[in-house]
Amino acid sequence: MRVTEVPPRDTRPLITEMHGDLVALLGSLEDAEWAAPTEVGHWSVQDVALHLLDGDLGQLSRGRDGYTAGLLDTRDSYRAFVAALDAKNQQWIDGGRVLSPRVVTGLLRWSGEQVGQYYATVDLHEPAIVSWAGDDPVPRWLDLAREMTERWAHQQHIRDAVGQPGDHARFLPAVLATFVWAFPHQYQPDAAPGTAVQVDFGSGGRWRLTRAAEGWALDEGTAQSPAAALRMPPMCHSSRRPPRPPRRPGSSPPTTTTRR
Repeated sequence: MRVTEVPPRDTRPLITEMHGDLVALLGSLEDAEWAAPTEVGHWSVQDVALHLLDGDLGQLSRGRDGYTAGLLDTRDSYRAFVAALDAKNQQWIDGGRVLSPRVVTGLLRWSGEQVGQYYATVDLHEPAIVSWAGDDPVPRWLDLAREMTERWAHQQHIRDAVGQPGDHARFLPAVLATFVWAFPHQYQPDAAPGTAVQVDFGSGGRWRLTRAAEGWALDEGTAQSPAAALRMPPMCHSSRRPPRPPRRPGSSPPTTTTRR
């Protein structure tokens, strides 16, 4: 089964729901928590929030408005492209650090509403490119699902940093059901035609990879006599920091050591 043959999986409601959770989370943070370090290199919570804002504004500028000034040249090598992307992302973060947490939260509230309105106009069948799924065009629904996975991951970084897991894991099945479409392109071992590999993501679904003449094909379901199997064990979410205790009225905000 090719991704072009799959009925559209509309993740737009999940993006809207996830964004609402993000704005509520950011609105609950103390000033010191905005400076908490995350797992994203040397970025703080505020830096990750700024990156998410950058993503929203890019979707509106490039996608909705067709403004291409922010596009990077993809004709260079992959390493050169990644280096240029990292530099572009960091440039935005460096400039945005002058914004207060309240301003960043307000901008994200506005940008999320605008992105939701834009996404509502998108044709889920139109062609798009998702680099980790291959060089050929894919349906736009997969591109939107990829966008959903990035938003999920970065919000998880923030939640881990401040010890507020919430109910964010409820989106994980949809995240896994998106990433599974990387396998036909990324999984490259040679095998005899008909060779099957079982991929079990638990709540993210059961999938099978089958070797065909043109490469590996992905289908939902269980493989008969698979040559290999990948199974994800049941997971319970564990934050890098313990959950934040509720503040008592009149108490001082928690102190946070910022790691740079």
